[in-house]
Amino acid sequence: MNKALWGLLLLSLLGTARCANADFAAAIGGMPFVGPMVVPQPTTPAYLEAIGTPAPAALPEVDFAVWFAEDPAPNAAASETWQQMDLVAVAGATESGWAEVCKKAGAAAGADRAAAPLPGALACSSDATVTQMQRFALELLGLRAAVGLWMRGDRPIAAIQARQGQVRITCSAHVIARQGPGENPWTQACALALDGSYLAGDGPATLDAVIAAYVAAAGEIARLDPEVDAEPGYFGAAAP
Repeated sequence: MNKALWGLLLLSLLGTARCANADFAAAIGGMPFVGPMVVPQPTTPAYLEAIGTPAPAALPEVDFAVWFAEDPAPNAAASETWQQMDLVAVAGATESGWAEVCKKAGAAAGADRAAAPLPGALACSSDATVTQMQRFALELLGLRAAVGLWMRGDRPIAAIQARQGQVRITCSAHVIARQGPGENPWTQACALALDGSYLAGDGPATLDAVIAAYVAAAGEIARLDPEVDAEPGYFGAAAP
């Protein structure tokens, strides 16, 4: 009985396909449940296989000394400098990118973080909690780049606001928020980083505030971990 029903079903489909001048395989393939068993399903298109997995953003060659020099070189505020700073902030947001960033910063800072706290804030620490604090310093670096690029007309004001939004989240919900209430270097850095002078057209005031925020964070990172390590700690659960 079942065989007879299947035979009638196939004959009716064949007749329909012929009448419509359609392909029999296409008719069967469109049936729920039955189609996949009878007609091979399409494989991944060749163009998708050719695309593959996108490569991570390459870390540009940078001179950390230019970024943190007490007497900046004439090109320190060039658009290319800000763009490199922005690329470093983006690349360092991943674990593999951070490993590359912190090693290059360590080469610039030397073994004694306390002796060169500004590049040292980005140099490797094997302490996972300090590494999370360094990610905050990296966010401040990205914010500094956004302000600098906006002042040169190379970024919209929304780029600053997006960076400040990320800083606000870090200051309210991550390891920075657990460093105690009241006035401390982290609350000072957070307040400075959220400066709104640029909204009134005073970009230099906001840039100075963001730089001061980075200096405050860098000093605290150097105090907590004065020696640079060869490899970074990663972003597991931070110590309270």
